[in-house]
Amino acid sequence: MKTTVLPLLLGSLLGLLVSTANAGDCDYSRQIDREVDIGTVTDVRVEAGAGGLSIQGEPGRSNVLIRAKVCASDEELLAKLDVISEVTAESAYFGTKFPDKSFWSNDWQQASIDLNLVVPAAASLEVADSSGKASIENVAALSMKDSSGALEIARVSGNVTVVDSSGELTVQEIAGDVELTDSSGAIRVNQVKGSLIVHADSSGGIEAKNIGKNVLIKRDSSGAIEVKDVAGDFTVAKDSSGGIRYKNV
Repeated sequence: MKTTVLPLLLGSLLGLLVSTANAGDCDYSRQIDREVDIGTVTDVRVEAGAGGLSIQGEPGRSNVLIRAKVCASDEELLAKLDVISEVTAESAYFGTKFPDKSFWSNDWQQASIDLNLVVPAAASLEVADSSGKASIENVAALSMKDSSGALEIARVSGNVTVVDSSGELTVQEIAGDVELTDSSGAIRVNQVKGSLIVHADSSGGIEAKNIGKNVLIKRDSSGAIEVKDVAGDFTVAKDSSGGIRYKNV
């Protein structure tokens, strides 16, 4: 069990999004409740725009339960918002639908879709989320790009890969490996049976504990690093500022 710390760094990532709405801007709303049969398909892709996102895996399911709250600042805009799905023999797709840019004629127009999906626990997810808090749990694997808002990931039976632009990131109870790239916001990782790799962290502290294999932080620009209870090696390749503390590695 080896600990290596090397100096230096600089890095910056970015991300942005579309039109957003706060809860107070929900002058008009409607609820979407649907079930989509996906059979034995396990590759599931999700694209979510402005609004919250929640995905939960459930053992024994062969369909995806869609629950969504659709909000808009006017009735015409509300009618153009939806959740769409497409299922093939190899994969399933679910996404929030917003009007294209030509429709947005006024600065005061706002819209959001809070999307909740219940998927088979065997699903391997590929997720792109633009804005709003997101949580994902009880799935087989996850690859995710998140632009803005807090992100919580828990109880994944395979590997997790996340590219996150802004917002606090919490990852816990992962049976495989975890790879993270983060621009802004604290990173908290706990109970990973595999290895943890942080490819880049531009701003915000990193806290990692109870890691079953190695911890490698390739680049850290700013913020404290605290690592505890690592079964393998702990390595910080490049660090620009902030203290480094470790225990039981």
